[in-house]
Amino acid sequence: MKKLFMILSLCLFISSMAIAGKKDPVGVLFQVKGKVEYTKNGTKWKKVRRNKFLFSGYQVRTGPDSTAKLTIKDTGENYDLHPNSLIDIGNKKLSAKQGSVTSAAASGKLMSGLMKKFNKSQSYTTVRRSHKKKDVKIVAVRKITFSDKYPFMVWNNIGSEYSYKLTVGDKTYDVPANDSMVVRAKVEPFDGKQIFKITAMQDGNAVVTLKPYKSKGKYKDHTANWLNNAKEAEMEKTIRDIQETYGENSFMMGSYFEKQDMWVASMDQYKQYLKESPDEIEMTPYLFRVYKKLKLNGVYKAELEQWKQAMIE
Repeated sequence: MKKLFMILSLCLFISSMAIAGKKDPVGVLFQVKGKVEYTKNGTKWKKVRRNKFLFSGYQVRTGPDSTAKLTIKDTGENYDLHPNSLIDIGNKKLSAKQGSVTSAAASGKLMSGLMKKFNKSQSYTTVRRSHKKKDVKIVAVRKITFSDKYPFMVWNNIGSEYSYKLTVGDKTYDVPANDSMVVRAKVEPFDGKQIFKITAMQDGNAVVTLKPYKSKGKYKDHTANWLNNAKEAEMEKTIRDIQETYGENSFMMGSYFEKQDMWVASMDQYKQYLKESPDEIEMTPYLFRVYKKLKLNGVYKAELEQWKQAMIE
């Protein structure tokens, strides 16, 4: 019986991962007014309290005097969901089983582009195991952009016994030792693009330094860029446009920051959204994607295991 239980548990795990791995959102429900609910399985309905990402097989229903809008990921098309409607979410389309849904103005190129970032999540739900013993080394994001509102650098902590020196251009920051899995340091404004380096220190001595990465057969330095005033003003305008369409949706913001190489800002937005929206567990792999970009291997592996267990449950 014990062996049978283990086999059944393994089968359930593989099945749940296959479903989670192949699914990416079909669209996002937003501007919800009144009583709007969704179901994953046709039996248990939950109220939509904020923007909701929808997957193939979901259903949405609206109550009397209740409405919502929906953007389809692949096409950027917008739809109005009318009162007293029951909507089936298909692979790339939706259909009304009851009531009505009508086409609305299509999302702009920006919104469509943000939605299209939500694909291919399955590649971030599997860790390739290596049995080789590796030397202690520092790894970090290859390219990153900062701004006045988002001035933070992060990297994987190689051990609580190490402090660090972060050098960006001609400025060096002393970063104290800590026992967190992620080291976080605030960077001061600088001009344009600069090379950055990270050195782990122990007892006042340099132990290991971030090495150039190899790309297309060539070794390259890690670089950081600071948005100038004009670029930051442009970014703030785009943020207002996103908020006018989707409200205070930190997941859409995370997608936008990804497009700008603002990886720490993106990570923070995704984490905030997932914390505030525990029902959105299917969207967690997009946070994993950012962890991989930031080379946060420790927290990535730990949270991936937690996510797998939650998907089984």
